[in-house]
Amino acid sequence: MKQNRAIQLLRSTGLASLAYASLAFTSGTFTSGGLAIADTSHAVNVGVYAQHSGGKIVYHYRVINNTQQTIASVAIGRNKQNDGNSNNDVYELLELPSGWNEKFGIPSNSSNSPTGWHVSLITPAVESVRHAIAWEPMKDNSPKLLAGQTLDKMSVTLDKADINYLAGHALITFADGSPANLTVPIKRLDNTPPGLTVNLSPNTILSQDNKFVAVNATFTISDDYDRMPEIKLESITANEPLATDDIRDASISLDDRYLKFRATSKSPAGRVYTVTYSATDASGNQSTASASLSVMAATTTSLTAPVTAPATVTTPATAPRDQGEKKKP
Repeated sequence: MKQNRAIQLLRSTGLASLAYASLAFTSGTFTSGGLAIADTSHAVNVGVYAQHSGGKIVYHYRVINNTQQTIASVAIGRNKQNDGNSNNDVYELLELPSGWNEKFGIPSNSSNSPTGWHVSLITPAVESVRHAIAWEPMKDNSPKLLAGQTLDKMSVTLDKADINYLAGHALITFADGSPANLTVPIKRLDNTPPGLTVNLSPNTILSQDNKFVAVNATFTISDDYDRMPEIKLESITANEPLATDDIRDASISLDDRYLKFRATSKSPAGRVYTVTYSATDASGNQSTASASLSVMAATTTSLTAPVTAPATVTTPATAPRDQGEKKKP
């Protein structure tokens, strides 16, 4: 009776195909009447993080084998639902690896594999726009992923991002065929947004009769995994109403770092432009930061030139003639 209840519980959790898995298959097992029932939720851990590189996206994978089995292959983006029904298998990936073609497959500069392993693209039997990426040993005697080991150096490069490479599933195939395979969710390793600081140069300007001043934005950026997060100009606002042409050469939602601002102010306190940028790493984590540009209010100063007294010209006095001087004949 205990064994029957255990089998019913196993079926209710959708793990019937794993009913006779080894007791040591995972840390979470229980037995009843000699029947080992495995909780496979943590049996194999597949993690991923992404990086920007040369205008492309690189997805890096890491597999930790917590079972007592040997893993013979790992397929990213394939979900077999952990059952024996092949009709409900799901292929999850949309974007193809950079440079992939049907004849030569995935170029070596668009992928990386552990020593002795190779990578390939697999598709369902029926025509589909979706696919999976699989790593497996190159030969029968190539090293496999043994119990308790970690496998990394698995990466694939895309021309543009595909969220399915981060949020899908991985199909694990075991070398001895028992169990035949295991589907696990892919865990995102990078969940922290980038650190971002924005600096504007100059950040203070004088009111200059509606002239435009060029301003350059620079950034201090940090991230746990992605050294080149994507920068975008999000918004420009001010503390007073702006005319439609007070800001020039500003492209919202693009990596625009060179802007022009009208150097004018309508209030005694001066105008303050607030410029906001975002930084988004390749794993989708985003942060925003702002910097201010101050336009000093124009002031009217009465400049009175000092009055200079006209120069006094002194003509030397001519001595009068001696009245007693006699005229020459």
